[in-house]
Amino acid sequence: MNIGMVLDNEFTGDLRVENEVQALQKAGFNVFVLCLNYGEKQERERYFGAEIIRVSQSKNKIKKLRALTNSLFNYYPYFWARLIERFIYDNNIDILHVHDLYMFGAAFIVKKKLRKKIIIVGDLHENYVEGLKHYRFSTTFPGNILISIPKWEKKEIEWIKGLDFAVTVIEEAVDRYAQLGIDRNKFTVVSNYINVEEFDKYSIQENITKRFKNYFTLLYVGAFDIHRGIESVIRSLPSLKNKITDLKLVLVGSGQNLGALKELAKSMHVLDIISFEGWQKPETLPSYVIASDICLIPHLKTVHTDNTIPHKLFQYMYLQRPVVSTNCNPIKRILDESEAGLTYLSDDFSELAEKIIWLWMNEAERRQMGIRGKTAVVEKYNWKATSENLVSLYKEIESGLN
Repeated sequence: MNIGMVLDNEFTGDLRVENEVQALQKAGFNVFVLCLNYGEKQERERYFGAEIIRVSQSKNKIKKLRALTNSLFNYYPYFWARLIERFIYDNNIDILHVHDLYMFGAAFIVKKKLRKKIIIVGDLHENYVEGLKHYRFSTTFPGNILISIPKWEKKEIEWIKGLDFAVTVIEEAVDRYAQLGIDRNKFTVVSNYINVEEFDKYSIQENITKRFKNYFTLLYVGAFDIHRGIESVIRSLPSLKNKITDLKLVLVGSGQNLGALKELAKSMHVLDIISFEGWQKPETLPSYVIASDICLIPHLKTVHTDNTIPHKLFQYMYLQRPVVSTNCNPIKRILDESEAGLTYLSDDFSELAEKIIWLWMNEAERRQMGIRGKTAVVEKYNWKATSENLVSLYKEIESGLN
């Protein structure tokens, strides 16, 4: 059985997609991935036996077209539909596995045109519609004029109901879709848990760990945007540095509000204790985690963050670092169950500071949280366990085709 994955991004570096490809290929399925190429990667490449097929495009062009999906200028689905139709015929695809809600429209366009039956599996990485209420491109001009949230809310239900099967990242998301009137039996939960086998291949880089050896280090890894809540971390620093003299905040990543974050840090006189590391390759991230004392997930609590789970949570836990996070439902549930960290009210920088100071004063408890976190990942929150759900789904589909 040939599975055709469609990803409107570069393949390399997207851990969720890489893990899914590996799991399905190892289970005996033939996997083909249609994706984009922003640089100079090979047009075709083998990855764990899967065939990666890349289409060269300008990143800026893709970002603009993607943002206009389901708007008056709805060109993006038709751009992808042409690529997908050829991809299906060239590789004799039986099942189309499409990543992200905004790509589902292209799959339905193709399904109507095809002379062969095709099964569509939609992979919902996040609550995209709720995210549109917070993303900069959709909340500032001209996006706030061109992008209609009510229109997207209707389209979300229509498209997911139109899928043959759906994959999502967390149990809370299934509950939300059921409340929208979508059959919960349509969904399979495949979480963003850590692929321990692959993660263990990364080596620790001493040039990173040595730089922060003499500090009490707080770490954030991920994209920079308003809904990520990094502002609250910076606002907590004045009271923290009065207590913790060797404090260092390490921010690994980049994004829309990088300049605003630096200006905020400057205005609060804490720029000197922040290290803006910029975007880093995935293989460097374990070194940053090892170099830290506490790892942070300050995401603002919204319907969006209450229905997804960040991959970095499990990286932090596996590398035995205590986690301090906002009270987003899935993260709070997992931290409470595993006793691997503490949570605070979203955007409450005073409570955040209190939690950090308490952990700073209780080194033994930090160590125990780290141990409990790793145990939880090894026993439960790992890719090997959750990938069984994905493989079982495809075996069910295969049996239905035979």
